[in-house]
Amino acid sequence: MARSFQLKVVTPEGIAVEADVESLVLPGAAGSLGVLASHEPWTVLLKQGAVSWKKVAGAWESFDIAAGVAQIEGTSTTVLADSKVK
Repeated sequence: MARSFQLKVVTPEGIAVEADVESLVLPGAAGSLGVLASHEPWTVLLKQGAVSWKKVAGAWESFDIAAGVAQIEGTSTTVLADSKVK
């Protein structure tokens, strides 16, 4: 089983994050959502909150988004964010 997956976070300004990650936590509209490699495909609405990820053999990183949508696949997750909150 794969231990990592590709994360891409896109805002209207461009690509904010593109990295191989081990774990991802999203601010789902119905509550926080944890994503690991090989997750079942799913499209989820996101509310304002922190997008947090753990890079492969690295530390946790995060930033806040205003809202958006995430497309989760087994080997990748793409987050389309309305904006990155400062």
